Amino acid sequence: MGVQLKNLRFTTLYTWIVVFSLALGTVLSLNILQKYQTKSTEFLLYLPSGKNLKPIALGYNQMLADLLWIKTVSYFGSHFMTDKEYPWLFHILTLIIDLDPRFDFPYYFGGIVLSLEGSQAENANKILEKGIEAYPNKWEYPFYIGFNLYYHLGDPLKAAPYIEQASLLPGAPQFTKTLAGTLYEKSGKNNAALEFYRGVYNNTANEIVREKVANRIKDLVAKREKDDARN
Repeated sequence: MGVQLKNLRFTTLYTWIVVFSLALGTVLSLNILQKYQTKSTEFLLYLPSGKNLKPIALGYNQMLADLLWIKTVSYFGSHFMTDKEYPWLFHILTLIIDLDPRFDFPYYFGGIVLSLEGSQAENANKILEKGIEAYPNKWEYPFYIGFNLYYHLGDPLKAAPYIEQASLLPGAPQFTKTLAGTLYEKSGKNNAALEFYRGVYNNTANEIVREKVANRIKDLVAKREKDDARN
């Protein structure tokens, strides 16, 4: 019984230490936000970089990232309902990612919203590049970069390698297997497209994809032969 009481007291003491530490972390994090807050909704601009925030957070990086995420949602929502201008969204998302690189939703949010809503495709891709560093096996991040490069920035040649990278990652949809080749064709890089299609044909077991790719290979070979004959 004495041992059990001793263990119970130790457990209770440990629990109170944990609770106190979490409470202290919350207060410290809120104080950090309050310190930098101004009357403007853009007060987050005045926060230092995420890397410089880490020492101030005293180990509560994830908690502070969560608090900043709440502020981010509020910031986005208020501007979405009014002027639809998001001048500091990239900065805020970068703060969160630097604090907690394993928090994956800001990558999706920044990669899509910054380009579609904020007309900031280049900043969106900077966020997504960070996502690739943190999660190199997620096909979505290189795919979204490729999409932004092609659709928003009009650069199929730069987009194609990212789509190709996405197509090789686990879980990538079948359409990515041919999309990169299409982008190479659109940029006039038929030899690169042909090389890509041949790689897809030799490394996929999906008969539908193989048939489509085989047709594209046939068309590109015929086009190259026609061009050679003309020259």
